Amino acid sequence: MIPPPFDYYTPASLEEALKLLGEVGGEGRVLAGGQSLIPMLKLRLVRPRVLIDLFRINGMDYVREEKGRLQIGALATEREIESSPLVKKACPILSEAAACIGDIHVRNLGTVGGSLCHADPAADLPVTLLALEAALTAESRKGKRVLNCRDFFNGPFATSLADDEMLTQIEIPKWNGKTSGAYIKLTRKAGDFAIVGAAVVVGLDEKKRCQRCRIALCGVGPEPFLSERAAQALLGSGFTDNVISEVSELAKEGAQPFSDVHASSEYRREMIPVVVCKALRLAKEKLEVAQ
Repeated sequence: MIPPPFDYYTPASLEEALKLLGEVGGEGRVLAGGQSLIPMLKLRLVRPRVLIDLFRINGMDYVREEKGRLQIGALATEREIESSPLVKKACPILSEAAACIGDIHVRNLGTVGGSLCHADPAADLPVTLLALEAALTAESRKGKRVLNCRDFFNGPFATSLADDEMLTQIEIPKWNGKTSGAYIKLTRKAGDFAIVGAAVVVGLDEKKRCQRCRIALCGVGPEPFLSERAAQALLGSGFTDNVISEVSELAKEGAQPFSDVHASSEYRREMIPVVVCKALRLAKEKLEVAQ
């Protein structure tokens, strides 16, 4: 299909882009990699009056370490995240999750910021960054504000960004040697969005007891979901396979799985403990190999 008509701008700087976004109010959309927005335009699911293409803006695709934290510019591509030596060392689960997205052609164009702002409830990066306790920087002409990833998503394909704001940076705490994580998703075929996905981050103390745990799910509700009940049950435990199996059942609590052409809500609910168990056991295996 052919997209509806719109005015098209290619600002050369972030300042120019923010100025344009502020002027058009809620009638403008920002184009980064275009892997989600272009299909939505063609299907006429969105009808912006103004499209602001960021391809000419330099300096927003960085991946760097700053003050012990991993910083990622919103225009960094999914392929850059997948292949970055720094990401693989500082936060390997993020690289692994990026590698699950579509195919290499999609990852070469799709951006981290674009994936977050699209806010698909079954996407790979939002749920992983939720598990990682990422901090997101939003900018407008009025200034900056930093959002907790948990507060960023407002339902399917909706975020807490104001009409004049743009996501510019993602910041993630670096891991230490006793922290591990894994991302596992159930799909119909490779590269698909998750039917159910689980991103887990775990940390052990000197006695190999779980002292940190985050379990985030996708595909089981209107937005990425933190399973706090299951994570709380793991804290202080010996992180054995038996404990993992028992705790994984708790991950269903609070989930709001939906039915669509890919799976029923009942099937999704029953798959939650299966996927969580696999992710936790994989994270445990990584810790054992590292020691």
